[in-house]
Amino acid sequence: MLIDTTIRSPNNAPRGNHTISMIVLHATAGSARSALAWLTNPAARVSAHYLIDKGGHIYQLVPDELVAWHAGRASWRGQSAINEISLGIELENANNGRDPYPQAQLDALVELTREKVQRYRIPPENVVRHLDVAVPRGRKNDPAGFDWPKFRALVFEQLPPPPPERPPRPSPPAEQRAALARAVLTEAYRQSGAVEWPDWSMARTARVESLGLPVGPSFDLTVGRRNYIAQSFGRDTLASPIGEWRTVIRLGAGKIAGDPLREALVRAVYEQAGETYRPDWAFHQFAEREPIGPPLTPSYRLTVGGVEYVAATYALDVIYSPVGRWKEIGRLSDLLRRNAEPELAEALLERIYARAGSRLRPTWPLYQYAQREQLGASLGPSFRVSVEGRDYVAEAFALDALICEIGRWDQIERLSALLDM
Repeated sequence: MLIDTTIRSPNNAPRGNHTISMIVLHATAGSARSALAWLTNPAARVSAHYLIDKGGHIYQLVPDELVAWHAGRASWRGQSAINEISLGIELENANNGRDPYPQAQLDALVELTREKVQRYRIPPENVVRHLDVAVPRGRKNDPAGFDWPKFRALVFEQLPPPPPERPPRPSPPAEQRAALARAVLTEAYRQSGAVEWPDWSMARTARVESLGLPVGPSFDLTVGRRNYIAQSFGRDTLASPIGEWRTVIRLGAGKIAGDPLREALVRAVYEQAGETYRPDWAFHQFAEREPIGPPLTPSYRLTVGGVEYVAATYALDVIYSPVGRWKEIGRLSDLLRRNAEPELAEALLERIYARAGSRLRPTWPLYQYAQREQLGASLGPSFRVSVEGRDYVAEAFALDALICEIGRWDQIERLSALLDM
């Protein structure tokens, strides 16, 4: 594959800590000659990494290691920093849906894309068109008339295995890993206002039943003449009668009315989140039916795209409704799965991280891992831990904490796995 590097664009920026994980295809909406002039014009402030003309000639305008300015306002699977994590490829085409893409051009594109997919280990779902990522949806339609299914089949069918990954750094000794797990667990509890007692029956139950991390401090309540201590974890709320520590009761899902203990627990859980439990509220009824964990915030309002919404953050999801249409309850997880309404999804994600005292970083490896594994809401800012000369960064989520040695971003570990060793 021959790549022409004689024409360079000054319109670029450093990638910083971002890594390439996407490819975005574009159409020039004009001739290759005019596109090259525009993409290399400093006043245009646009560029692409590659341009392929109709004859299959490949121009590289920006080196892969730099950011090219091709995506504009865009979002994909909860990520909005698309330029920082992608390669942009322009195809010479009128972009009117009728202008053909010649075989020579398609062959060059397939060869280039296959090489980049293998080199950067880009998953199939992250090879996209500009029309897929442009915000708002419908802002762009390129590459119009391009045979997308055929192209994807040519790229991904019988793709050779990727090159071997670099060997992982040898794991630290077991005692160091145990010390790391203990330090991360203690900080995760502290961020939620909880105290980590490893032998406490509710903590053991939460670990054994994979309920996740505590999302708030423990609290006392009295039902009838019995006193209880309770605590909410990512998946559920647990309670024990004081003095009967081996008895652990799960709030669970299901009918609350008529069960005095469960009713008292759910009221206390909402009170801890800053809201009064109302069994007639649509959000509270939804949370009673669906496994979205305990509430983390009271309901709040936000306006996106001229539409006013009410939303609430729970440990495992965010639910929302347009104001006045209370039965139309949506879930953030559905928006991310379908890559729908990216502005709303981003606004809801930002609220999660603001509550945790942090900020949304779509390209942050721990965020990407947590989204992929559906670990729920972030519980606090990421933090550093040092053990025997090794420096780690960790972040607590509702269902687990993630740990990574600094600089080894492709080797993320879960706290639960360390605790099970």
